[in-house]
Amino acid sequence: MNNATSSSPDILCAAQASVAADGTESAVGATAGTRLDVASRRLDGERIRSRLSAACRGWGIEVVETTGSTNLDLLARLRENVACAPTVRAAMVQTAGRGQRGRAWQSQPGDSLMFSLAYVMSGGPADLAGLSLATGVAVIEGLSDLPLSAPQALGLKWPNDVLLRGGKLAGILIETVPAGPGRIGIVIGIGLNLRRADDLATRIDSAAASAASAASASGASGASGASNRSPAPTPAVPATPPAALESVFPEPDMSTVLVALVKRLTAMLDRFATQGFAAFREDWEAMHAYGGAAIRIIEHGRDVLHGVALGVDGHGCLRVATSQGERVIASGEVSVRLLDRAPGTQEAR
Repeated sequence: MNNATSSSPDILCAAQASVAADGTESAVGATAGTRLDVASRRLDGERIRSRLSAACRGWGIEVVETTGSTNLDLLARLRENVACAPTVRAAMVQTAGRGQRGRAWQSQPGDSLMFSLAYVMSGGPADLAGLSLATGVAVIEGLSDLPLSAPQALGLKWPNDVLLRGGKLAGILIETVPAGPGRIGIVIGIGLNLRRADDLATRIDSAAASAASAASASGASGASGASNRSPAPTPAVPATPPAALESVFPEPDMSTVLVALVKRLTAMLDRFATQGFAAFREDWEAMHAYGGAAIRIIEHGRDVLHGVALGVDGHGCLRVATSQGERVIASGEVSVRLLDRAPGTQEAR
């Protein structure tokens, strides 16, 4: 099930770039003439393991050239043998990388950092409340350990996005499997944009347009005459525009960024296993990018609530102030956007 195409965890992505005589490379998907530093755009497995040896004792650290999905790789292993955890698995290329709600994660080799962590803890699904938020805290802490020019520009958007100056810098996907009586296996996938946010935005727009066109065609083929027409499709909610780390960390080194994040994430998992979300709630609220802002809650493409973002409760649910009182929103299938309030707009729906 989406196993790595390379049997060795140390084979890196040499096949994904053509190296010129002067030592520069042109990565897959790069525009003609772009000059890229080789080392900073590659994952160095030996260096990564060396720098994580003290902080991540007992963890398996894998770096592969290409795979379908690091999340699916680790989920399959956990189903076979939970003793494989704890493990970190990073790939230069993921051919079937996924984001929330089954969306494809848009990336190009060298431009995005993609990796997953497998971990087993006591308890069940209810004990994982707030884990995606705690993961966001750890990601920002790891990034803040780097020499960023503007660490204060980082923030969190409920429930699982990391923002940089309002744009989406990183996404988090958490999946689980049973791990025996009283235990649960967790796989956390992280995708972080390192470079070329404009190019990423173009690819996201193209993917959204293709999806909308396919949905429209499907609706048209299902109609059988005027009396049986399908309703007009709900307009798609504009995606949060992407951001890239290079705007605050010029020429980010992929291995260095991975090490910084993994150090914080592995420590977070150990702490969450014993203390739960309560240990991270205060930090999350301090990092909340939309705290005190007017927001809209969107479900299945439709606005369902307008209000002011207050923070989160002890389970990681979003607290929203409306004209009808405070509402609590569980993650589910909802999205949050800042509200550009027009004249006459109702505060709560």
